[in-house]
Amino acid sequence: MRYLKILADDLTGAADTAARCRRFGLPATIFLDSPEMPLPQGALAFTSDSRHLTADAAAKSARKTAASLPALDARWYKKIDSTLRGNVGSELDALLELVDAPAAVVCPAFPAQRRWLRNGILTAPDFGPPAIHLPSLLREQSRHPVVALSIEEVRGAALATRLKRLMRMGGSCTGQGRFVIAVDAITDDDLDRLVMAQEEALPDALLCGSAGLVGALVRREAAKETFPALPVGRICTAGQTVLLVAGSGSEVSHRQIAHLLRCGDDNPQLGTSRLIVLPETDSAATASLNPTRPIWLLQQPQPQPDAVLDGPEARRRADHLARGGAAALARRPADVLLLVGGDTAMLFLRHLGAARLKVEEELLPGMPLCSGVIDGRSTLIAIKPGRFGGERTLVELLGRVGLSEHGASVAG
Repeated sequence: MRYLKILADDLTGAADTAARCRRFGLPATIFLDSPEMPLPQGALAFTSDSRHLTADAAAKSARKTAASLPALDARWYKKIDSTLRGNVGSELDALLELVDAPAAVVCPAFPAQRRWLRNGILTAPDFGPPAIHLPSLLREQSRHPVVALSIEEVRGAALATRLKRLMRMGGSCTGQGRFVIAVDAITDDDLDRLVMAQEEALPDALLCGSAGLVGALVRREAAKETFPALPVGRICTAGQTVLLVAGSGSEVSHRQIAHLLRCGDDNPQLGTSRLIVLPETDSAATASLNPTRPIWLLQQPQPQPDAVLDGPEARRRADHLARGGAAALARRPADVLLLVGGDTAMLFLRHLGAARLKVEEELLPGMPLCSGVIDGRSTLIAIKPGRFGGERTLVELLGRVGLSEHGASVAG
């Protein structure tokens, strides 16, 4: 696999798929803008930055982004959110038509983050009612016929035969043309079976899913060819200064921040100086951050229960936070940037002029450590989707880049 093109609707989506590719040996690069030639081999992850747009605008953005990329003999992968946020169907339709694929195989399961589908219903941590039924969502958002495959069919002996039959029928008993298959999966073994059957029965179909499905794809490719070896040892050494910019409004993210602050009260290595960025907060407020603390944290306040976490207003808040983060970085250069939330990460890195990120390693499932050039200086950047992980995830990430929860340095 010389090239795998990944199209996501936000930066953390591009990052978590790229992280999984690197985890299984495929070199991976994340692009924030149209790339300049020559392109590195491996996974090339792009974002249409369209999560916050309307369905029509998101489809146009996805099509424009994909069409602007250099022509390569590459396989396409459409990345969607593992909790099905965004304009899944409209963006899928746009890419299906652009690459002229006969069908799409859609599975957002990501077992490593406890996200799976059974009977078409999404299950995820802290994901309450109303339940999302993937086949129904696709029928509402896509123009193409939708067929659902159950977990029993995925685990049965005739999965490839079932896919071949669907191809002959064109997705329904009477319909013709492109179609979409929504597939259940609970474990990594389910995803492996799906990729193997798709390769046999529908080799020209577009795979569409989360970082879980792309991991299964790359694992299978790795079994057939040798990817460049992963680096030995960690990239970082102990004693880092960290700028943590957290724009996610999810409860998961705010619980992780609260746990970090509790740990920092007892452990100087996790000592954190925090600035809550309100709409009226200006960049001068970053002067209040304590220069003796290894971690500077800029975050948005916890949103109200009925707050909309995607859309134009959320985007404006993320941009305001990103500008504050850039001001904090100007006051104190950081050894590591830790960015939480897709809009925040994208806007912050754009303010800094970053164009591409090389994925060095996957720190935790779907969370990469990257290197990028900022102000002419190579900088380490860790990216975390807001809803990924448990209470300890931020502390674990910091431990992996040199700051230990237990007061002892993590070996580099």
